[in-house]
Amino acid sequence: MTDWQTLDSSPEAPSRPRRARAMVAVAALALLATACGDDADNGEENGDEEALSATWIEAAEEEIREVRNTVGSVEARSRPLLAAEVGGVVDTIHVDEGARVERGDLLAEIDREDHVDDRDAAAADVARLTAMVGVQERNVARNRELYEDEHISEDELDNAEAELEAREEELASALAQLRRAERDLGRTQIHAVVSGAVDERHISEGDYVNAGDPVFELINMDRLKVRLPVSESLAPRLDSGTELVLSSRSGLHPDLDTTISELRPGIRDATRSLQLIAEVDNPGGWRPGASVEAEVVLDVRDGIVLPNQSVVRRPAGEVVYILDEDSDTVEERTVEGGTRLGDRAEIRDGLESGERVILDGAGFLTDGARVDAAPHEGDDADTE
Repeated sequence: MTDWQTLDSSPEAPSRPRRARAMVAVAALALLATACGDDADNGEENGDEEALSATWIEAAEEEIREVRNTVGSVEARSRPLLAAEVGGVVDTIHVDEGARVERGDLLAEIDREDHVDDRDAAAADVARLTAMVGVQERNVARNRELYEDEHISEDELDNAEAELEAREEELASALAQLRRAERDLGRTQIHAVVSGAVDERHISEGDYVNAGDPVFELINMDRLKVRLPVSESLAPRLDSGTELVLSSRSGLHPDLDTTISELRPGIRDATRSLQLIAEVDNPGGWRPGASVEAEVVLDVRDGIVLPNQSVVRRPAGEVVYILDEDSDTVEERTVEGGTRLGDRAEIRDGLESGERVILDGAGFLTDGARVDAAPHEGDDADTE
């Protein structure tokens, strides 16, 4: 029998592995006990809670401007469409699109010949009737003398006076026709009715125009109308004196402070928006049709404002952490938030001016937590 067969059949062989496993278990228990002892020692040495690093800022009151932003459009307050007042051939055009004009400037001329003839014919008719009225006035005067001497009857005198009245009515009609002919002659010259610029020219030399045909579209650049859409929910907070801050989207011109001139009475069906209108003098370079950004100032008041990171949301609501007088621990304080101002938040209640509020690290704190706090330095602390 081989040696390994002898060993396997020996009655002492099975007991050796059991002894080895027992020795390994004893060693493991010893190592675990040692480790537990070390942890217990460390716990005794670190019995105090470790302070968390944080920074703080001082709560202070400032002016709060509650605004809503919107984008609107610029329109010309005056944009007349000139039309021909008489018919005729366009003889001369004096301005083109883009030209600056003053009120009363001559823009174009329509051929005058036909209208001169009409004026002369009306004048001749007036002269004829004037002479006839003169003759009839003398007839009436003579007939009155004859009637007083009883040489003619009263009916003959009445007929002479009636004839005079008819001639006078004809003369009045002829004079009206002459005035109309003179006006039409003057209307062959088309003049600017406002100061501004020529936005569109609808005619060319040689065109025939009828009365009422469009000829020029002018635009007044000095006085503008800004139209702004806002949510219909803001209607109760707006009136004709609400402050606006307007800025050109080109960024080339300074902001313009103004107020709402009027509120459109209806709500737009498509957008469910309320239309605000502000009339302003052109600050320079603003063009009708351009876009404009606006701040609608709903309210201006004093209050405490904190960076958003100082205000932490907990199950109980929004809280801030106030640094105690010992500067080592914090107090959790529930506050009432107000208007959100970008990266800052208004605090309406629960905080007094001058209290020290944790900024960096606020989200990791609990009531009574120990902190190693220092004053914050940087833009985040700027609540102005």
